[in-house]
Amino acid sequence: MKRFVAALLALLVIFSVSRTAIRAGSGATDPPAWATPKAMAIKRVSAIASAQNEPTFLSNLDCSLVDYRLVASSTMQTGCFSPTAFGLIDSDSDTVIYNGTDEGLPLLPFLSNQVLAPWPEAGNLISLNPALVNGSYISLYKNPVGDLQEQRNLLGQLVSKQLTAAPELRLTDPAGQPLVINPQTLAFSDGGSWLVAEDLNGSFVRINLASLDVLPFAPSYLGNNGYNLLKSQVAVSHDGHYVAINNEATGEFKVYDLTSCSGTIANLAPLNCRSYDYRSFAASQIGGLKSVRHVRFINGGLLSFEATSSDPSHDGIYELAPTASITSLIDYLGLGDSYTSGEGAFDYLSGTDTVENVCHLSAHSYPLLLTRDLFNSQAGHSVACSGAVINDIGSTSDNYRGQVKDVPSFQQLEQSNVALLNSVQTNFVPGYIAQQHFVRQYQPGVTTVSVGGNDIGFGDIVQTCVEPHLSLHPAGNSCFNSYEDHQELERLIDRTVPRWAALYKQLKAEAPGTQFYVIGYPQIAVDNGNCALNVHLNHDELVFTSEIIDYLNGGIAQAATKAGVPYIDISQALDGHRLCETSSYNVAVNGLTAGGDGGAFGINVLGRESYHPNALGHELIEQAILRQTHNLQIKDPGSAGPPDPAKLNQAPPTGRAINTRLPEPKLTSGVTKAGKTTAIKISGSKNGLKPKTAYKVRLDGPAGTVIGTVNSDDSGDVDGTVTVPPGTSGGHTVDVTGDNQADEPADVTQPIYIPVSDDDYDGDGLPNNNDSCPYAVNSGIDSDQDGIDDSCDPMISQPPASGSTGGGNGGTGGQADGPPAVTPGSNGSSADNSTSNEAPMATWATDSGGLAIDEPSVTVAASFNLPDTTNTTRALGSATANPFRLPVKGIKPTAAKSHPPLLPPFDHLPVINWPPWLLLPVLAWFLILLIQLIRQRLNKVCTKNKGFQLQ
Repeated sequence: MKRFVAALLALLVIFSVSRTAIRAGSGATDPPAWATPKAMAIKRVSAIASAQNEPTFLSNLDCSLVDYRLVASSTMQTGCFSPTAFGLIDSDSDTVIYNGTDEGLPLLPFLSNQVLAPWPEAGNLISLNPALVNGSYISLYKNPVGDLQEQRNLLGQLVSKQLTAAPELRLTDPAGQPLVINPQTLAFSDGGSWLVAEDLNGSFVRINLASLDVLPFAPSYLGNNGYNLLKSQVAVSHDGHYVAINNEATGEFKVYDLTSCSGTIANLAPLNCRSYDYRSFAASQIGGLKSVRHVRFINGGLLSFEATSSDPSHDGIYELAPTASITSLIDYLGLGDSYTSGEGAFDYLSGTDTVENVCHLSAHSYPLLLTRDLFNSQAGHSVACSGAVINDIGSTSDNYRGQVKDVPSFQQLEQSNVALLNSVQTNFVPGYIAQQHFVRQYQPGVTTVSVGGNDIGFGDIVQTCVEPHLSLHPAGNSCFNSYEDHQELERLIDRTVPRWAALYKQLKAEAPGTQFYVIGYPQIAVDNGNCALNVHLNHDELVFTSEIIDYLNGGIAQAATKAGVPYIDISQALDGHRLCETSSYNVAVNGLTAGGDGGAFGINVLGRESYHPNALGHELIEQAILRQTHNLQIKDPGSAGPPDPAKLNQAPPTGRAINTRLPEPKLTSGVTKAGKTTAIKISGSKNGLKPKTAYKVRLDGPAGTVIGTVNSDDSGDVDGTVTVPPGTSGGHTVDVTGDNQADEPADVTQPIYIPVSDDDYDGDGLPNNNDSCPYAVNSGIDSDQDGIDDSCDPMISQPPASGSTGGGNGGTGGQADGPPAVTPGSNGSSADNSTSNEAPMATWATDSGGLAIDEPSVTVAASFNLPDTTNTTRALGSATANPFRLPVKGIKPTAAKSHPPLLPPFDHLPVINWPPWLLLPVLAWFLILLIQLIRQRLNKVCTKNKGFQLQ
């Protein structure tokens, strides 16, 4: 009993120590000692100037060069634009490019001498009006979009918009007097929560833009010999705790700690706030230092700036920190959407395949393969998440809510759930916060980023092709078969290019020392082969899909060139293993997968894994990346021109108007019932809709049947309902049509599925509970005998050895063993080059199918029997680190694994890091053994000297 008690006590000691260590590892670190540095470090990270620019007048703001044309004009211009919630603004020319368009529209101020400053990530604007002597009064527009009036010429063409009212709020000092600031010192924090400027009444002030509280913290340079000394470079950290000010005239480069301020705010006299001047240290480290500009906080403990020197070889971007050294905290980080997270490769990491979190980060995704082959599990990570768009990668807004269901905003996490935020960041859990936060925090040595498919609604595009064909009466026409359809998609990609470029520039600025690579998308099918029953795309649709992927990759490559980042072309990575190109069990891409991850009424037509690369596919993508980058060593960005529209422009015209296509995955629930009302919700700022405007709701395209009308509010947001006509069923699109802010005809669109009945969604006579493909008419064939009809089997593997007949996936040479081969567009007739021992063909349409990139769904949850969570050593290919190994063929999904959640619900903490706990029994055993040895030794000593023993 005593031994048991001793062992229990030892276990409790270890438990206490381990718990403390775990808390320390996932908890907040000590704040940076900017004002009282015990050590300092400067590191040159680039010889090239920053990709970010600055406006001429508001020189403390960031902007990106964008090519655009003015509305109602064909002349191209270039401006330097800064992002807001409703679009891009060039503060030098007062031009706005609203979201959903690529046209520039002059934004006329309320008063002729008024300057409008873009507020990052917000739907507000800062107004600057000249003061009587020097400087500007600063005011705030709460909803400028609602205060705009259209200006038209004699022909009725929209030529500009003008503010019709003064700003609602004028910012004042603690005594209630208007603030008068130097506009050239205006600086925002990244999230848009804090503003810093030099007040001309004696101090620099920090303004909380939520409460409008003003904190004077540093003396102004006005009293040091004139107005020229007012030109300072200013930066404020994301949390508002630190402000950096560089003034060339005085030779000062100070960082202030605003958490240290003491004193009473009675006027604008600066409080007592600790600071440290880093200019002499910078001069000692940068030979011939002449000037410092473009000062920016990367994170709370790291600054970047551009330095010029009398010796040009010392020019470039530098990082500064109050620490002994500046190093990358990790070697590699993967960013992106489902094609990066590994959706479709299954074996998802714990916590990324739950009701709340469907990021579907797979142990077989190519970032984790790169980690295994070039780095290690501690030095490389991925935070890619299925469904990610530009905003999910790069948002710096404090109001950003992640992709996880019901997750609090970033600001709420910072203020009331720091433990969860720290756990997310420490454990690299995707979906909770924007992916750029991991770039800022860890400053990886190498980062790959792949995003774009969801920005153009690629999953919706092909789902629109698929759903009409999954019924008893397949559509006779191919999807997107007109010149107008193709023009709309081409223009959608073209106008997204500047946003991709701005994202890449932003990421480079957030980690100047990181080597970035932009990864494109692979071609997933061929249009001249034989397709298995799970492919569901006819010949024209396969051609169209290939053309869209090519044009998308061209746009991404062009954006990478504009940002000076290498683009890695993986379009041919899956060659030899694409759909319709080889046997089903040898393909690198899943076919149609039945959906069942929820959705309205529990219905999702296409599983999330549909038409995504499988584990073999990610092996091939990894190898393509390694080959093209020489194991992530190439740094030359290369160059790419605009994508070639030649192929997309070959479709025949119909004569209808060309609309601005706006894919909106949250337009409806995605599923509704005939004769029932369905909600219509649109963000006006995101899609560029006009305020207080009526929009028509249609079925099946911008020229389809009108089923209702919805109205936007004074911010342009839509929240209404329409009724789906009785007797409607199958796949359709909902299209909300009307003019956008640039007076262009807009089409906000989303695919929608309408079940035939509650008991038999697809109307094929099989009740849902007995139907392995409840949303697609069954073929009656299960060639691999896995219990899933071939029409929605993600991978049709080799049939059992005994008594097996039937063609394979239809490679051009034909194959023995596998499901019957079908030529694209053949409606069930076997291909001429398929083998003669095929099973009888079903009499249903096989020329249809679908692609669901990053849209919610999955019924057949499958998994590979491979290591769990972050263990990326897989039973695939060779176990060696050779990056160019041959892949193993014939991989087949098995039964789904059930992973314990990586993170608990938001209110259940603390989060436990399990690996240290697994060591507890071993440590306890060693401690018990040590106690026993000590007892034996003491007993010998006691028996020899005193004649007694320990009990």
